[in-house]
Amino acid sequence: MPAPAIAAERIKFFSLRPLTWMLWLGIICMVGTAWQLGASAKASGDNGFDTYTPAPELVFSTLQLAQLFFATAAALCLTTEYSSGTITSSLQAVPRRGVLYAAKAVFLFVTGTVMGIVGVGLGTVPAALSAGEYGLFDAVDLIRALAGAGVYLGLMMLTVLGIAALCRNSAGTIVAALAPLIGMPQLLGLVNVQWISTAVDHLPTAATVLATGATEPYGSAVALGVLLLWAAGLLVAGWVSLKYRDA
Repeated sequence: MPAPAIAAERIKFFSLRPLTWMLWLGIICMVGTAWQLGASAKASGDNGFDTYTPAPELVFSTLQLAQLFFATAAALCLTTEYSSGTITSSLQAVPRRGVLYAAKAVFLFVTGTVMGIVGVGLGTVPAALSAGEYGLFDAVDLIRALAGAGVYLGLMMLTVLGIAALCRNSAGTIVAALAPLIGMPQLLGLVNVQWISTAVDHLPTAATVLATGATEPYGSAVALGVLLLWAAGLLVAGWVSLKYRDA
């Protein structure tokens, strides 16, 4: 893949302030919420509740909210080109649509991975300070959470890119992306039916297994496979849409 195409995507992304601010807001959300979760864990623990959670895992859980900002950034990376009409210029600069799409995918995956690692790395400090003895952790806990957040956000942004290529509309993409990321896990989790519970386990929320090292409902290898299938499936669907639909 031509490096200039990837560099062009990086320049286009960071030249738009709203997209850059989405990344910053995501990091700020992770760090601020991590402090609050740590303080809550300490307060509840001091009152006799079992609230011990390694600080890096507390930070990872903040992604449930912070991912809204990262998903929005990934969506706007493509949909703003359709809304502004600059997609035509992009395709003139990079006529091979597969190269353009792949360049966006590589850039977003790297960006998401870096944001996940940075967010957990920065958030672990305030989470550990506010949680005290209820947030103690070791190197394994930290590495697992860093890797889990990096992989999850990287693949999540690819998933959103695929949805954006299908919808070509900012609002529609964001709403469609939030369904499997937040809406469906929350709503379907309230239904006490076995097959629905199994389906919920195979939504992108499988990333929690990567960050915690849990073995239920499956291990890290299966969790990674679930995330890869979501990203690959929607990326391919988005590519087909980009290839065969008029710009």
